[in-house]
Amino acid sequence: MTEDVCDFCKGVGSSGPNTCVYCNGTGEWNNAAQAYVKNHICQCIVLDRKFCPVCNKACHHDTSLNPKQKIDPGYGGMSSPEISVIA
Repeated sequence: MTEDVCDFCKGVGSSGPNTCVYCNGTGEWNNAAQAYVKNHICQCIVLDRKFCPVCNKACHHDTSLNPKQKIDPGYGGMSSPEISVIA
């Protein structure tokens, strides 16, 4: 299942020559990687300015000088606040 693997490294355990910093090389799913991929700033500037190496989608920029940044609504990468019940 794709839900059981790290969203950043896709379960490989590394990103390029380095160990994945989100799963520590295990390739297992975790909240930090999922939140980063969901709300990341386009990193196409490190490649060809056409594709983002984080999500492998077309560039998120409007222009080369005006990046479209995905803003976290303030819930730690989640789309709604986490409700916890204290019993």
